Amino acid sequence: MVTKSEIRRRMRHWRRSLSAEQQARAQEGLGRHISRLPAFLGASHVGIYWPMNGEISPLGLVAHPLSRHKTYYLPALAGSHLRELRFAPFRGRWAWRQNGLGIPEPQSPRRLWRSARELDLLVIPMLAFDSRGHRLGMGGGYYDRTLKILVHRQYWRRPRLVGAAHAFQECPEIPAEPWDVSLPVICTELGCRCFPA
Repeated sequence: MVTKSEIRRRMRHWRRSLSAEQQARAQEGLGRHISRLPAFLGASHVGIYWPMNGEISPLGLVAHPLSRHKTYYLPALAGSHLRELRFAPFRGRWAWRQNGLGIPEPQSPRRLWRSARELDLLVIPMLAFDSRGHRLGMGGGYYDRTLKILVHRQYWRRPRLVGAAHAFQECPEIPAEPWDVSLPVICTELGCRCFPA
């Protein structure tokens, strides 16, 4: 089996090789497919991410006609030693800054930040995924730590989780660890796939 580090190396290379035109087409396709999901249609509070290093962009959702009454949030480093994520709302009038990972964060008031469980839908980036819904992230464990409490609940209603990736990021098998969070839905520019719980 190919190791996680080898998959990460390969996928990072392939993502960075995409042209601006390819990325724009992928963003459009991803937005079109996510916007048809019942979880998106019924959501008021939606967590997305700022795309980095060739990640497929979910930012097209913000301009979608159905987004008029939705509030969008971006991850912000929080918790002990800034190892967990909270979600900061963003609007045009607020300033931005780069966090310790070099990712832009909106400087919205902290009293408006939300935990993952306070979101209706959370779109999660990934480096790779497989046919069982296993996700391979960048290796920092931020999403796994943020969602670990929710995974052990008997009934998990919020947030609905949707993985986002380019279609070429699918692998035959991702080595899974006990702490990894599998995803019920993964969307690419080509469509969405559901996986059994």
